[in-house]
Amino acid sequence: MASLAVVARNRLNGLEYLVRDAGPVEWAVSAEAAARFQNLREATRAAMRLPSNVRAFALPEGS
Repeated sequence: MASLAVVARNRLNGLEYLVRDAGPVEWAVSAEAAARFQNLREATRAAMRLPSNVRAFALPEGS
């Protein structure tokens, strides 16, 4: 069973979700707009590849 995952970061007003990590990084407030990854491992890899000033983490979809 494949479980989808997303990348998120904390902001003052709640979570923001990674929409695109290629080129300029884009974030959205809505989880529906978030980029979906095939599993938690791939989402974690994407979070770790972001610039060091961005603290992001992987979450299972629907969290």
